[in-house]
Amino acid sequence: MLVCDCNDVHFDEIKEAVKKYGNDMEAIMEETGAGTACECCLEEDCEKVDLPLPSAIKRALQEL
Repeated sequence: MLVCDCNDVHFDEIKEAVKKYGNDMEAIMEETGAGTACECCLEEDCEKVDLPLPSAIKRALQEL
């Protein structure tokens, strides 16, 4: 599931970062590169991705 189109970051990578950093979005962005280019994936209505970063973090927290 694509979370960041610019840096080709997928949900599994976000989930691993959430294991390390909880819901610290800045740390997750630094670890994965998600949301560090065009920043579209930081917006809930981004159409470039399957799951925007904020939603991916929430989902990962629920699954862990």
